[in-house]
Amino acid sequence: MLDAAGNGTQAPGVRAVSTPAPQSGFAPWKDKTKPPIVRFENVSKRFGNYTAVDNITLDIYEREFFALLGPSGCGKTTLLRMLAGFEKPTEGRIIVNGKDTTGMAPYERKGVNMMFQSYALFPHMTVERNIGFGLRQEGMAKDEIAARVAEAIAMVDLGRFATRKPHQLSGGQQQRVALARAIAKKPRIMLLDEPLGALDKKLRNHAQFELMRIQESTGTTFVIVTHDQEEAMTVASRIAVMDHGKLVQVSTPGEIYETPQSRYVAEFIGEVNLLEGKVVNIEGGAADIAFAADGTIFKTRSIDGLAKDQQVWLALRPEKVRVSLDKPTDCPNSVAGKVVDIGYLGSITHYHVQLPSGQKMTALRANAAHAVERTVNWDDDVWLSWPSEAGIVLTR
Repeated sequence: MLDAAGNGTQAPGVRAVSTPAPQSGFAPWKDKTKPPIVRFENVSKRFGNYTAVDNITLDIYEREFFALLGPSGCGKTTLLRMLAGFEKPTEGRIIVNGKDTTGMAPYERKGVNMMFQSYALFPHMTVERNIGFGLRQEGMAKDEIAARVAEAIAMVDLGRFATRKPHQLSGGQQQRVALARAIAKKPRIMLLDEPLGALDKKLRNHAQFELMRIQESTGTTFVIVTHDQEEAMTVASRIAVMDHGKLVQVSTPGEIYETPQSRYVAEFIGEVNLLEGKVVNIEGGAADIAFAADGTIFKTRSIDGLAKDQQVWLALRPEKVRVSLDKPTDCPNSVAGKVVDIGYLGSITHYHVQLPSGQKMTALRANAAHAVERTVNWDDDVWLSWPSEAGIVLTR
């Protein structure tokens, strides 16, 4: 949990973890000597003629909050189910904590626990009984079960509801019971399949920070499957973006947003403006790109391997584009257009601007002033501008 200064605070009843939290430079994937806790080696999964997972190699490290992100049918849930043991790879190996678990059944995978999207709570059991179910199945002593259950209930703040049954709980409370049941077994690796999908937006946003708090407090490695880009960006230390069974990019949230490696990633993560063009000059780490629609020259940062006359796309995040009624004189890049739509979202306003070529661009403006009136309105002729360092050159 973060305080106003962004520092971690310990939740009541949760044991402190001495190792540094992700916010303080946690990046084991940069340490070549550190072994991963999970390794997928050339893993593929086929169902008949359909390839759900296509030759994936991926390392996940201890204490990571790792997100598998992508649209429906991209293979992310299949990959998670193979890690849990509910599916077996057609090819490749899955190594967990140095041990080959490829052929192991789910119950043989010690230290790996899964929280299902449906929560799978027992309707006839109380919250306490639901949380302690897995521990009873393992034959744990009653006093130890009671201690584990009490610790898990305190962690998810369900003490007032311990004797209730699932039908007496809200969706958010049921989600916390399912999480507490999984945490009570103290796994080294927690697998979460769309755990917040059934919650409304406000509750989901709150639950995301609760998941982060619990993950950091316990030091457990979390692997979450989600199709929600905002959710992945909020909770994860790293994100694997998937498409048609393949890994498209594996990076931190900041790197994926600011330096996507393809148009697919740029468009899938947040909003983006894509301007197609051709490289006409490269000099001193900078590049000039001729806009395909009308030949306007855009100045931007160059990238490794860029060549003159190469077809590229300039990716611009809307918040980096400024909208004004007058042509800017202090910016190297500007295009004229007409406002065709405005979306007011309280803290920000979206301006959708149509260029003479017919292409539309989006600019965001923060609503810092306490006023509803806008200086830029529908059908206004405007200028969009951005600095040369704002754009990202993409070659595919």
